[in-house]
Amino acid sequence: MGNSFLMKLIQRGTTNTELEAQATDAGEALVAAGMAPYEEITRQGFSFHVASTTPTIGVTSIPTTAAAIGMYNNASDGGKSMIIDAIWALNAVAEGTLGQCGLIYVVGQTRVAALTSAFTVRKSNGNGAASTIALAATGGAVLDAVTGVAAGWLPIGETANITVLTLPGVILFAPVNGRIIVPPGRQFGINVMCNHIDNTFNTGVMWHEKVLKLG
Repeated sequence: MGNSFLMKLIQRGTTNTELEAQATDAGEALVAAGMAPYEEITRQGFSFHVASTTPTIGVTSIPTTAAAIGMYNNASDGGKSMIIDAIWALNAVAEGTLGQCGLIYVVGQTRVAALTSAFTVRKSNGNGAASTIALAATGGAVLDAVTGVAAGWLPIGETANITVLTLPGVILFAPVNGRIIVPPGRQFGINVMCNHIDNTFNTGVMWHEKVLKLG
């Protein structure tokens, strides 16, 4: 493979530093990732996370309006969407039986009323207060009846087994990587489905925000 074709690039953050990038004889650029997948949007301050402060019980059947965390996109129509990057849950209290648990979620399909925000949303880059379109509500029957329907709840991520009696510590983590989008005016809820209601979990969401043309 030859490298006779050269391109000149300007390094980000400078005005006069030139870099040479190599390519094949056919003019195909040889490209290597220069940063981690979410680094740039996190650097810009458009990536956020939120976590519940009080553990909530897992659900033992498919829920409707109940959610461990309920979220709402408070943007106007045509504004930013919430692109979900990850969902997680930390088992805080375990029941005295062996079992299993997994994450489930629901996304609203129509504009509905806003939720009352109860949690602090944090920037993922650690750079001060978050300016976000998201409202995050505490656990309970927080979703509206249009969003919170049994047919709307879907599984996400892998199931985890509870293998030690009465001791907490099970961690659920689902890398969503943009497969879930919450448009303006929609609600979004997550739950942990498990074998016993005495299992409680702190739950959380990571996402970034941008304007999208939705089909």
